[in-house]
Amino acid sequence: MVVMNKKNNHRKNKKQLYWANLLHFYQPPDQDRNILERIVNESYHPVLRMFEQIPSAKATINIQATLIELLIKTGFGKIVNRLKKLAENGQIELMLSPRFHPFLPFITDDEIDRQVSQSIKMSQTYFGLYYNPKGFFSPELAYTSNVAKTAARHNCRWIAVDEITIAGKLNQLTFDRLYMDKQAGGLVLIPRDRIISDAIANSIFAKNSVRNTNDFINLANKQNRKFVFTANDVEQFGHHSKGSQTLLRLIYRDTRLASVTVSELLNQIRNKEYCRPFASDWTSTAEEIRKKQIFYTWKDPSNKIHKSLWELYKLAFDEIKNATQSGDILHNRSRDLFGAASPSCSFFWSSCRPWWYGVYPENAATNICLALFSLLAPSPKVKNRAFRLRQNIYNLVKKHNESGEAKKLQQKFFKSRNIDPKTFFKKYK
Repeated sequence: MVVMNKKNNHRKNKKQLYWANLLHFYQPPDQDRNILERIVNESYHPVLRMFEQIPSAKATINIQATLIELLIKTGFGKIVNRLKKLAENGQIELMLSPRFHPFLPFITDDEIDRQVSQSIKMSQTYFGLYYNPKGFFSPELAYTSNVAKTAARHNCRWIAVDEITIAGKLNQLTFDRLYMDKQAGGLVLIPRDRIISDAIANSIFAKNSVRNTNDFINLANKQNRKFVFTANDVEQFGHHSKGSQTLLRLIYRDTRLASVTVSELLNQIRNKEYCRPFASDWTSTAEEIRKKQIFYTWKDPSNKIHKSLWELYKLAFDEIKNATQSGDILHNRSRDLFGAASPSCSFFWSSCRPWWYGVYPENAATNICLALFSLLAPSPKVKNRAFRLRQNIYNLVKKHNESGEAKKLQQKFFKSRNIDPKTFFKKYK
């Protein structure tokens, strides 16, 4: 009996591992309602129910302002109300991010600031006093020094990054300290453990399998770490990967982990050091960084659809900016339509790395043109060029589908990353 008490005391006194989990909520503003309803039922409801049933469960949440608008417009506003209640209970903290989920490394500072200001206003409207973000979410965890400066400019204390951002390679960190970017005024970089994040979400990039909490703990304890920081799209849990929300629930119930928000983690991890971060995103590889082939999923020089889409983007942006300066009374509406038409997913689904769905670049091309044409008097020359670029994008999408070009590019990517194509097509059918 005495021996059992010693064991129990040992378990009670054993130091817990801090776990900060970031869940990113986002769907494009023109998402089909039927698809949105599936996502709500398969991911949003189960994940929020988990937090409501486990009071000790905590998370850091980024919900894009454009998704807040979409949920309310389509009759799913209760999701927003439930998030507010969880924030009120101290179980979640909310992050700052631009309104329309743009890919920040290629967006001008004034456009980012405009969307950030809109996001703050909208989030304060729905979350009230419980919206006081200390962390910044860059879509796709895309990081550059300018992105870091944007976060610092908006008074954020920290920014979420992938672990490869710190060292330029994977498996280099011990996760016993935090890092600061000196060029961004000492902004703290929170490194996402890619191996564990991919594993619990059953990502197509996962190199390890996590089937239960012991797998999770064992994977975490391979290094002498003090914390685990995971970050994923919330849609991975239940929508893209059936049953993974059950695994998430089990991990949250494990008493060997102390569930904290990222801001709470900052108060627990005292060791910090300056670093020279690498431009990267949450799927970057060491080879891509070494060859300076970063962000190709969103802007690939060899991708003709990307080239035409970015050309159309710049054409419309410059025209709308000129209209703003000339006093066009419709410039604000045009700029909002333009922002909604140009989220990162438009380029993401055009990449064939390995994602391909031609509807996205087609819709983006059409909606960018509509934003441009909503001005009072866009230049006829600009309108004609925009029409030609839009038609070129439609032609390229058709060619990709009919010639099998998209499939060839996907297969090339699968081979470069050692991904089983069957796994991908089963997951994203």
